[in-house]
Amino acid sequence: MILFCCIFWNISAFGAELYLKPVTTSELKKLYDFYGYHGEKDYLMLPSYKYPALFLSHFPKDFNKITDEKERNALFIKILAPLALKLNQEIKQERSQLLNLNNKFEQNETLSKKEILTLEELAKKYDVFTRLKEDERTRFLLRELLLKIDFIPPSLLITAAAIETNWGTSRIVKEGNSLYKMLVWHTDKGLKPIGEKEDNTYRIKTYPDIYSSMKDFALSLNSELKYADMRDIRKEFFYRDNIPFGNILAPYLIWKSPLKNYAGMFQYTLAYYELNIIDKSSLDSTISTKRLPKSLKALVM
Repeated sequence: MILFCCIFWNISAFGAELYLKPVTTSELKKLYDFYGYHGEKDYLMLPSYKYPALFLSHFPKDFNKITDEKERNALFIKILAPLALKLNQEIKQERSQLLNLNNKFEQNETLSKKEILTLEELAKKYDVFTRLKEDERTRFLLRELLLKIDFIPPSLLITAAAIETNWGTSRIVKEGNSLYKMLVWHTDKGLKPIGEKEDNTYRIKTYPDIYSSMKDFALSLNSELKYADMRDIRKEFFYRDNIPFGNILAPYLIWKSPLKNYAGMFQYTLAYYELNIIDKSSLDSTISTKRLPKSLKALVM
């Protein structure tokens, strides 16, 4: 749990944020009730479009024991929605930093050594490569990174996780905090796929917490070549001052799964649960400033 706390500590400038210890479903519901985390269908925060900054590192210990599918799926969305919104706050911060570098370069055609180092670190993170040198290199990196470092619709992150984990009940979540079945190759680290007999060269990647899994998937969408078309469509929507909702970008995730009906399943799930509404939502850190009673304080880090 120490690792999870450290992951968030550096990005707590948005206000009061609460990071929860391992909890049961009953304990989590009490916290949600206390902070009024309810809405349409119990997970769409209408009409405010504001979600409380309440973050879990793992699903509740007894999450799999929820027998009511409607209740379980609603709780799944409520757990992931604040994490997806926080992730986009991080991406927004990173993009803002990049825009500042780009503006300075366009005005002066020069960056400091520290700024160049920052740019190179972002290029490495987002897999941007070129053999160009000096100003041509800087110009190329800025252009490519501005395409890559951008908004990932929360609805897309939540829907993909729901499909890949059977709404948080699958083995990959319980044993590896994996939300998206991200793979690693030629290693013994990770979860061995059940039923795989022919190919022993890959594993399902594991994580210290579910937020790390979500961040890794978002980085894949924002960096890997196979999602370049998705990023191009996203750019066009922002160019027209429109939000690229998850259902717009969903068809470009066909590379995510070998299932032939993945895109259709994705569109249906996203539309049925009206998750595009979360794409227009934001975190409200003031919601969680309400002082907790002693009975609930023990649930918070």
